Amino acid sequence: MSPDKLRFGDFLLDPARREISRAGEALRLPPKAFDCLAYLVEHRARAVGRDELIAAVWGRTEIDDNLLDQAITRVRRVLGDNDETRRMLRTVPRFGYAWAAPTQVVDAPPDDAAPATAPVPAALDPEPASPAAPPRRAARLPWRVAVLVAAAALAALAWRFWPAPKPAAGVAATSGIGLVLPLSIAADESYAWARLGVMDLVAERLRAAGQAIVPSDNVVALARELDGRAPDAAQLRALADAAGAGLVIAAKGELTAGYWRVSLHGVHGRDPAPHAEAESQDLMDAARAAADRFAVQLGRTPPPRNDQLAPRERALAGVLAQSEAALLADQLAASRALLESLDPDQRALPEVRYRLARLDFRAGKLDASETAYQALLAETSTEEPQFRARLYNALGNIALRRDDYVLSASRSDAAIAALGDGAPSLELGRAYTGRAIARSAASQFDAALPDFARARAVLESVGDRLGLARVDANLGILDARRDRYAEALPVLDRAAEGLASFHDLTSEVFVRVAAAGSRLLLLQPAAALADERRLAELVEREPNPQWKRYANLARSEVLAANGRLADARRVLDEAVADARAGKDESLLASMRVVAARRALAAGRYDEAAREAAAVVASPWNAESPREYASLWLTLVRAQAGTGDAKAAAATAKAADAWARGNDSPAARLYAGLVAAESSAAAQENHSARAAFEDALAQAEAARVPDDVLTVSVAYTNWLIAQGDLARATTVAARTAGWAETSYDAALLQVRLYAALDQRTPWQNALARAGRLAGERELPPALVPTDAAPEATAARP
Repeated sequence: MSPDKLRFGDFLLDPARREISRAGEALRLPPKAFDCLAYLVEHRARAVGRDELIAAVWGRTEIDDNLLDQAITRVRRVLGDNDETRRMLRTVPRFGYAWAAPTQVVDAPPDDAAPATAPVPAALDPEPASPAAPPRRAARLPWRVAVLVAAAALAALAWRFWPAPKPAAGVAATSGIGLVLPLSIAADESYAWARLGVMDLVAERLRAAGQAIVPSDNVVALARELDGRAPDAAQLRALADAAGAGLVIAAKGELTAGYWRVSLHGVHGRDPAPHAEAESQDLMDAARAAADRFAVQLGRTPPPRNDQLAPRERALAGVLAQSEAALLADQLAASRALLESLDPDQRALPEVRYRLARLDFRAGKLDASETAYQALLAETSTEEPQFRARLYNALGNIALRRDDYVLSASRSDAAIAALGDGAPSLELGRAYTGRAIARSAASQFDAALPDFARARAVLESVGDRLGLARVDANLGILDARRDRYAEALPVLDRAAEGLASFHDLTSEVFVRVAAAGSRLLLLQPAAALADERRLAELVEREPNPQWKRYANLARSEVLAANGRLADARRVLDEAVADARAGKDESLLASMRVVAARRALAAGRYDEAAREAAAVVASPWNAESPREYASLWLTLVRAQAGTGDAKAAAATAKAADAWARGNDSPAARLYAGLVAAESSAAAQENHSARAAFEDALAQAEAARVPDDVLTVSVAYTNWLIAQGDLARATTVAARTAGWAETSYDAALLQVRLYAALDQRTPWQNALARAGRLAGERELPPALVPTDAAPEATAARP
């Protein structure tokens, strides 16, 4: 969304602040309608298709068209763009819409153009929530750990200890979001804190004047690779692009003859570049004065400032700034030591108590942190909505850590209610994000999606690109949890790139693992392998041993899917050894499932049955219903391989009971496939055929390629054994399109043409499977005696 103000007719649209006014009078527009209007005006040079507009505003394409029609109707009603005139928003038949009104970009409106009161932001019309799905048992990984990472991300959103003063009403505003760089300072080591402390103070003052500013934690993450050096022109462009900033501000501090001079200068995005400076014997006072003068240069009105601070208050402000700088630099012990150096009266102040409670949370002291937050909440007036919202959000984060999703969501509700109809803020974005994560973790997917969308809109408007990347990560994981892997992939890829640019490597690990799993289920193993290299790099840099093991398990699966069996075995063996040393029983169980599946593929049926049965008998908390379903399938196939039809029948019965207690379509699908294979093992051909047909219908309805292939391979093999080559040909044809990328799909075509004894397509299919085999050996029975050597050789 463009940060520029845009004028058309009597209307003024401010996308960055999510405001629209007419002749200075604020207008109210629901969020989705506002987003539609902003997108159409931004892309006014061309017509916009309905599908494109839906994807841009709702973040997905499978919504009801009526929602878009309603949003467009609201836009036209606010603009007075009725059926007779349609002078602004034109309908393009059988395509979409086009913006037709002459539109002007407004850099800095004249002073007399400012409204008498601050414009009202677009109204937040609540969207109807779908009934909540019954909660399932807590998932292990990646969903459970993704929730923990999300909780850490939410904690990061709360880096500022105290709400900034409200922006002055009626301020003439310049367009765009600003980014303040760390202070460049030549001073002794005692002022090392000032790099981030002054940066944060300047950002806070500009934000208080009404200028949208990139959050300080975003800047710290983006500037990490600069290592204190001033960025060059290319680096400035990269920083601005990554943060979505239209103005980059350099800050410099110099001490001369006992006076500090702080200068602020626009180094990217404005011509002529704004500049301001100020002097004072106190560094922070000089920074405040320079920030306020810079705000005036931007057409803003700075908030009131008390220059007559008593020495005690001045010292307190300095300690708080140093503590905040230490926290931004992840120096938690130093941040706490500074706060604890204060006297008892100062430590009793709300802003100090909040900071100490936040440090307790970061240290994992949830009880102490919750007690402190609750006490602060009880003392805080409703006249301080931002701080009350911050406390509710913090308490919701604690509930999220404890897996109490109902309580977490209710505390987010309270934060949203405390903020009322206020302007978009970091706290509002954090509240929507927290509620969305809680609902997603409780499998209330339909209720979570609107909150993620609202969070995206708010975080974009306040310039929090890191927060946006984390929301995208959760949206992608949510789509994957709903088996919508094709929709999840572009969102996950975008999130991974964003997280990488901000050096949020742990979150990136989980996003790339989810993306790898999605690619495998979409039968894109080569694409998953390309991303495995980055995942291997992240594993080397990940400090948490449990998460390293989790990522390595995913890497092993990707390597195996590409026929790199030795590498897959090496990575898995290392993860198993580490899991045993760390007594990670849950991950060890997952690894036993993988080992059982690979033993089955190698024809070691007794070993596969033994491993799978052991996991079934254990209290294993699987990553997802799909993972547990694969365990049932491995077990029944291993039992059938040993000739134990009675054990296979018992497994089918147990799998059916498990699926009936699970609301996952994948659970029902695989329980049906287990029943089919059990019937086949018992030579109950009529029951087997009916069960295979039902499983195939379920797979095709769900449209997950790996599911369709899994059922098709099993059913085709059975049909060939029954001599029903006509039906086998029809079933196998469903997967022929994947034979160029998937070894299992290619091998199925080999089996079919071998059964049909069609030599030319048999040879072609064999050559294709050989190219995809890697270190896998093609079954000798499928190789014709006159096959060319290059058609049968597995590729290393």
